[in-house]
Amino acid sequence: MIKKNDVNKEGLLDILDKKILISDGATGTTLFAAGITAYPDSLNTDEQNIQKIIDIHLSFLKAGSDIIQTNTLGSTPVKLESLGLAEEIKKINRNAVKAVREAIGKYRSESGHSRPLFIAGDIGPLGKLLEPVGPIKYDEAVDSFLKQAELLIGENVDLLTIETIIDLNEALAAVEAARKVSQDIPIACTLSFGENGVTIMGNKAEDVVNRLIDAGSDIVGANCSIGSGSMLNVVKKMREANPEAKLIFQPNAGLPILVESKTTYNETPEIMVSNIKKFLPYRPSIIGGCCGSTPEHIRGIVKIAADYNSRL
Repeated sequence: MIKKNDVNKEGLLDILDKKILISDGATGTTLFAAGITAYPDSLNTDEQNIQKIIDIHLSFLKAGSDIIQTNTLGSTPVKLESLGLAEEIKKINRNAVKAVREAIGKYRSESGHSRPLFIAGDIGPLGKLLEPVGPIKYDEAVDSFLKQAELLIGENVDLLTIETIIDLNEALAAVEAARKVSQDIPIACTLSFGENGVTIMGNKAEDVVNRLIDAGSDIVGANCSIGSGSMLNVVKKMREANPEAKLIFQPNAGLPILVESKTTYNETPEIMVSNIKKFLPYRPSIIGGCCGSTPEHIRGIVKIAADYNSRL
């Protein structure tokens, strides 16, 4: 049995006051690059496919990630129902947490490392917009997020990551739902912004920070949508909005491009690391990668974060 971290909410937040933690990189695009086109979360339903997820988690642990996010970005009831997977919600979410635990167990066994590692229960967008733009009522959104949060928290994840949200109201619904389930679980919430620091729904980076913190999110930030070079603008805006907030940033590895008929991303590990170095003066608490980010990208980020941490 894998020993759970003896770190509560205050303990994790205290760690983040003292050092940057590194989360993982992309699951979906890693699967796609390997020729696996199935809906990523559906792979959690059987042993053969979930091994692919375990292997991805293990690759990021070996690269130095401190936080591994469960393969549940699209596993709310609303999202799964749209894909005909509503009946599998318990299996998908519970197996996803077990997959991270198995990867951590393998990593510890193979490496001998005992450093703290954290399981983040990952919650993504519903796939349908909230009223008045879309069909989902705010209370329906809260209920859907709540059902997934109950499953993930019930499996004893160390924190929740609510990510890839383009509407502040949807993010607030997700945070509200998580807080209804637990007042103690640490919550990180990230929206996806354009290069101008504004989401598709018109939410400005500098405006969402305190709204999310007031709603109950412990860590706020940005992920996906743009590469690390473009995300620096968002980093600056969020830090200026709140000098003391704990911030998380997980940019894409640039933009998708076609190379020999295969989709890849145009930020090499060296480019991404060079860009993320520019985040460090703004004191992020967690850094990771989103679409296109590989273990090589994360390995480079780990190195610059370790250098930064050693000087704190």
